[in-house]
Amino acid sequence: MGWKDEIQHVVVLMLENQSFDRLLGCLRLDDPAQRLDGLPGDVALPADLGAPGRLVPVPRGTDPALYVTDPTPGHQLEDIGEQIFGQARPPAGAEPTMKGFVANYARQEGDDGRPIGAERAAAGLACLDPSLVPVISTLARSFVVCDRWFSSAPGPTWPNRFFVHAATSNGYIDSPGNLEQLAGFLGTRFRFRTIFESLGAAGRTWAVYFGDHAQAFGIGSLHRYASDNFRRLDAFAAEVAAGTLPHYAFLEPQYMDVPGSPASDQHPPHHLMEGERLIAWVYDTLRSNPALWRRTLLLLLYDEHGGFYDHVPPPAAEPPDDASAGSDQFKFDRLGVRVPALLISPWVRKGRADHRVYDHTSLLATLKGLFGLPAFLTRRDARANVLDDADFLDAPRALEDTPSSLGALLAGRPTPAPRKGKLSDLQRSLLLLQQIQGTPGRAGGARPDPQSP
Repeated sequence: MGWKDEIQHVVVLMLENQSFDRLLGCLRLDDPAQRLDGLPGDVALPADLGAPGRLVPVPRGTDPALYVTDPTPGHQLEDIGEQIFGQARPPAGAEPTMKGFVANYARQEGDDGRPIGAERAAAGLACLDPSLVPVISTLARSFVVCDRWFSSAPGPTWPNRFFVHAATSNGYIDSPGNLEQLAGFLGTRFRFRTIFESLGAAGRTWAVYFGDHAQAFGIGSLHRYASDNFRRLDAFAAEVAAGTLPHYAFLEPQYMDVPGSPASDQHPPHHLMEGERLIAWVYDTLRSNPALWRRTLLLLLYDEHGGFYDHVPPPAAEPPDDASAGSDQFKFDRLGVRVPALLISPWVRKGRADHRVYDHTSLLATLKGLFGLPAFLTRRDARANVLDDADFLDAPRALEDTPSSLGALLAGRPTPAPRKGKLSDLQRSLLLLQQIQGTPGRAGGARPDPQSP
């Protein structure tokens, strides 16, 4: 009997808009033989791609002011093209340089309506010292870090979250920005088969747990499951305690700032600590039921890099389907920028770096093998690398050999007040989704208590 026989629950917490180098690029694992591909040394990037001779350093940051990034770095297709290749529309065969991040961010406008400039941009792209993010740093040192996990497409939230559910965005590389776009968006084009239908066909149970809005509801084929399979985050804690967690649980954070309940998605300009609190709460909740914890694999993922610096060039990729390969904007033949990804379970090795190339469809391919699902969803997940025995143990680690009470790491750290300001593209799209479809969302409510799983 090994982990493939023992793991009965896969839990995925997907947060927002952070690159690998941003959150984990300064981390060193306890075992010197396990080296993460973090920042290679001092980094300096061109302040202006038109005059690449002037470089500005991207620092390693310890200032708590870095918890809030405002304005938001660009992360649409053309922004990412400039960040990776130095040009918004790179020609076929262009070589990635990963040197356009500062120049791209420098053009974003601050509160005064003026570009923020290269120095402020470079400071905002800093790699965070592990002490600033103690929860994800503790988990990285205690479990497995995948340092070649890339977003599935060089675009924003919506296409990448479609990939994690369906192994395709059906050729879509943007996020909907108005009612007309979203109304068309919810038509037949986006009623594709998802991992959830595959799980059901194999007799496996699933649920989407959400903080305030379920972005997964942007897939029209999932609307019929609204009453049975879409649940609030507090239901996740109750089902863990009762031992009734489904085979597959996908968790979405709180996306909106409301009084008494700051957003926990880590999407700029939201405070990073609220995401740390959510990660701690999910982990502590699972570990509080030792019998269920012993049968669970938790994946901590991020949908895309959000415009933050990363030094590793994204590799080529298999277009998932004909609609994607024939898209006018992008052929879906390369991955997006690298994101943090952790495998967390008593069955995984302690403080290990996994250097294989993954993207969000690697999760789907792994689920297919683990739960005996009938078929792959697209050509992308059929070609994706899967999690294998190299990261896993022959027997689970004792409960005492895994961190306890991660929420305690944040004791004494102030809870930030919700920020007032304009909505992000993601927030606007979620409100539009709720307006059109009556999605399973809520305007507010208390967040889960990280001290009480």
